[in-house]
Amino acid sequence: MGDQERITVEVSTDAESKPSEVLLYLNESGLEALIRELQALSKSNDHFHCFAREWGEPDDVLCVKPYSASGITVGHLKVLFRPDDWDQEYYPHLFEDRK
Repeated sequence: MGDQERITVEVSTDAESKPSEVLLYLNESGLEALIRELQALSKSNDHFHCFAREWGEPDDVLCVKPYSASGITVGHLKVLFRPDDWDQEYYPHLFEDRK
């Protein structure tokens, strides 16, 4: 595409200033980068990080400029692949309500 990858993770708040929603904004290159990273996840490659450019290298993709005036952006996003068999072993409480 040619444009710089841009991903913005913004947390909106409710009337009581409590986090209520996570919004993910992507440009074309950011979408392609996120899809690539997600498709690469596996049991042997179980996570990836996205950092804000302001935190490190200019190639980092997170943008910390919020879209909304009240939005709070995230400077580090860690995405973890969690297969059910791992979670059943290490976090069985996640399955307590499943029938």
